[in-house]
Amino acid sequence: MVFLAIVNFIKKYWFIFLLIVVYILIAGLNILPRGLNIFKKHRLLIDETPVVVKEIKEIGELSTAEFYGEVYADLNEVYSELLVKYEDSLRYNPSSFYEKYPGLKEYRKENHSFRSEEIIFEKESESYELFISQYYKKIENYRKKEVELKKHIGSAVSKSEKKKIEKRLDDLLEKTKDEQRAYISKKEKFNGKEKSYRKAKSDYRKKRKKRNLVYIGRGWVKAGINLNNLSDKEIFIDDSDSLYIHILIPEPSILDVDINPWFIHTRKKKIKGFELFIAKTNSALTKANFTHFEVNAVKHKCKIKLEQDALEKGLLKAAKKSAITTLENFFHLLGFEKVKINFKTKDYELISNN
Repeated sequence: MVFLAIVNFIKKYWFIFLLIVVYILIAGLNILPRGLNIFKKHRLLIDETPVVVKEIKEIGELSTAEFYGEVYADLNEVYSELLVKYEDSLRYNPSSFYEKYPGLKEYRKENHSFRSEEIIFEKESESYELFISQYYKKIENYRKKEVELKKHIGSAVSKSEKKKIEKRLDDLLEKTKDEQRAYISKKEKFNGKEKSYRKAKSDYRKKRKKRNLVYIGRGWVKAGINLNNLSDKEIFIDDSDSLYIHILIPEPSILDVDINPWFIHTRKKKIKGFELFIAKTNSALTKANFTHFEVNAVKHKCKIKLEQDALEKGLLKAAKKSAITTLENFFHLLGFEKVKINFKTKDYELISNN
């Protein structure tokens, strides 16, 4: 009885069952729009705007890698950079710099004096190296000629011919000795100049140590992706497969470099972010002899060196790899099954991460 009732019901409403079968077939072929396909996952919408764009912009700067390190920076490094960066200002109006950086005047004077000696020595060194190169070429050439002349002496057919060749050989040997004497003289003179230069360099370094400020900087560098400027044009969703997303993002960059007063501060362990290592004022005064401009400049140099260290250790490479994984997981949570991440250069060329 139940079976007959089911058969009669199907016969009566056969067109409804036919529509259901057709719908299932069409849905399986992925022809229906996403909104009409009940078998497909739906991507969330907020005010008819894809949630992916809004969500990513809310992330802003996505930190994907961090570097922790320790660096040293000293006041002499700061002074050296100031001389280069503000060369013209120091030439015409140095007073304001000397007020902020009391040791800069003496440093500049000593640096100029030593640099003059260094330039002279560098030129003499280049000249000496050229002389040495030419000397060895000459000696090698003389030795080849000496071997040839000795062969000719052995094969000479007459005494007169033999004497002529022997005379040429004697002249060549004397010429070789002259070159060797010139080489020894040149070498002795250069060694004396080199010794004088090394002493000047040593004295210069000693003077630099008389007044110096050195800080240890311990901190971290964060790298990642800046997603603030991401636009709809940089997110691609396949019309035939709305579960596939392709996103174009900028290359990783340094987001932050930070050295806090305390690197670690717990009851058991206390490590300062900035730690004074050396403070030589060349006077009976304390470290207060250093201006806050000098102190801040050295600390800033610590941050610069910390960032450089992070870059050398491959922080951006790690940030790039981590960014891909992080964003892939993010889009999977939004309902996308296939996610492709590409990076763009400054001129917006695509670089595949595959």
